[in-house]
Amino acid sequence: MQLIIEATLVIAAAGIVAYIGRFLDWKGSVAGGSLGYLYYIFGGRLHFAVVLIFLVVGGFATRFKYRRKYGERGRGVRGWTNVIANGGVAASIAVLAHALGMDSRVGVAMFVGAISAAFTDTMATEVGMLSKSKPVMLTTFKRTEAGSPGAVTALGLAGSLLAPLSIFIVFTLFGGGYLSESGLVPWLLLMMATGFTGSLFDSLVGGLIQSRYRCVECGRLVEVRRHCGKPTQHLSGVPYINNDVVNILATIFGASLGYSLAPYLF
Repeated sequence: MQLIIEATLVIAAAGIVAYIGRFLDWKGSVAGGSLGYLYYIFGGRLHFAVVLIFLVVGGFATRFKYRRKYGERGRGVRGWTNVIANGGVAASIAVLAHALGMDSRVGVAMFVGAISAAFTDTMATEVGMLSKSKPVMLTTFKRTEAGSPGAVTALGLAGSLLAPLSIFIVFTLFGGGYLSESGLVPWLLLMMATGFTGSLFDSLVGGLIQSRYRCVECGRLVEVRRHCGKPTQHLSGVPYINNDVVNILATIFGASLGYSLAPYLF
């Protein structure tokens, strides 16, 4: 009961701050709060803190110079679909690991792998959009327009390192038990490996099948069906494979890699 009360107070406070601070809209806050209970009850403070640092750091990265990056006014407020796409797999892992009595280190490795993949991809995108040089498509290794699904920049790859490092800082604060058993280095290697490869996997899948659109108003290449208040023109990719679907696949990849690496690292 004490854990439920604690979870309720912490999640309610985080949800209110996220909504007032315009990190999430009200539906995103409800979705985040629902997932937050799963993180907190079936995982613990560590699980919740890892996702919270993702929300805060990723949120600030998104809103930084938003208009320059995306060509329209706004602050990058996230909705419920984005919350589920980035955090749903991790929540499922927390529940299943608890229900199946999985080795706690393996369960946490899978959880961290899923979040690290999503977090690293977010940072690579938001930082990379500020690059002055054109991005390179992973599928063709050719220069392309900024905002193209599947494209990467050197600046974005460098900026993506902020994600696993942020998770590692949280881990040093809340993951004492795991650190005392396995040490610092194995967990840092796990975060770096799942984050970096998960982000590249996201870019590769995005470049192959994600839908691309052109804004009819400003002419930008975008990932959404509406831009500048008008419907966009579909250019290529599978219409129903959007960024959220690709994010789900990337988090599954990150979790799977975490599961595969755990026996060798711990």
